[in-house]
Amino acid sequence: MIYFRNLKKLKSDLAGRGITKRDALIYLGCILFVQAASWALYYSAGDGSNLWDNINAASFFVLLVLGTLYCRHSNGGGRGKDFPERYVSLAWVFGLRYYIMVVLPAGLAMYVPINISTGLPDETQWFDAVFEIVVRVPFYIMLGMHIRDVALNRVLSEHDILRLEEEYDRDFDLSKYPSILRRYIASSVDLVFILVCVIFFAYMPGVEGVDPCIRIGGGLFMWILYETLLTTMSCTIGQKLTGIRVRKMETEKRLSIIEASLRTLVKLLLGLISFFSIPVTGKKRALHDFAAGSVVIYKGEE
Repeated sequence: MIYFRNLKKLKSDLAGRGITKRDALIYLGCILFVQAASWALYYSAGDGSNLWDNINAASFFVLLVLGTLYCRHSNGGGRGKDFPERYVSLAWVFGLRYYIMVVLPAGLAMYVPINISTGLPDETQWFDAVFEIVVRVPFYIMLGMHIRDVALNRVLSEHDILRLEEEYDRDFDLSKYPSILRRYIASSVDLVFILVCVIFFAYMPGVEGVDPCIRIGGGLFMWILYETLLTTMSCTIGQKLTGIRVRKMETEKRLSIIEASLRTLVKLLLGLISFFSIPVTGKKRALHDFAAGSVVIYKGEE
């Protein structure tokens, strides 16, 4: 069976009966097709390669080799079993999630302000190469962690999950605490809304001559003000559309201005890194939730 989004089920199958060679070849074919298509579009859109294009290509292959060796080490090295099957299948399924949840929003957060302030250049620049490296390194690190889970059989069976849900009913109640995907969608909606507002004000008459740093700072201030006030008063647009609310951890009442401000600042400073704690905490709390003493729940579960 080929999985496209169910990472937990894939890890459970890999730790149990494994996958067939045929399925592994399908995963490998999907990876090669997407990679070849992305490189073809990348180079066909440009007017030839420059130094940063060459650095970008070199870093891709260097990180590919180093990342593969790291993943092989995570699988147990030479004593590990079924490394090719585990590597290509997890790279595909986790890679799709990583691209949607990390690469796309990180690209928007980086390139939209640059486009507003100075405009995007036609040729590849140093920040393009840095961005590619920054998003690839965590991918291989987290991919190695998933492979290590499978190799050490640290994947919960369905029986174990049911037992834990019964023992810790409140912490594992999926009807109360939203998933990382839903929270990511809510934050992405808010990010898009703020970017639209920033773009609108950036092109208003009389604003063109304002220093780009001031415009970017103004956009960040708008984001902090928007999320802080709406979280305190009711909910942001993203929270409204996804049906989630931010509440205090102990009382499940609305946050104060100070708590909401602290939560927003930590969220803005850490970015996507702040969300990485959600899958491994009982009440699915992000790092900015720990900082502010908050928890995110579904509407109606207060």
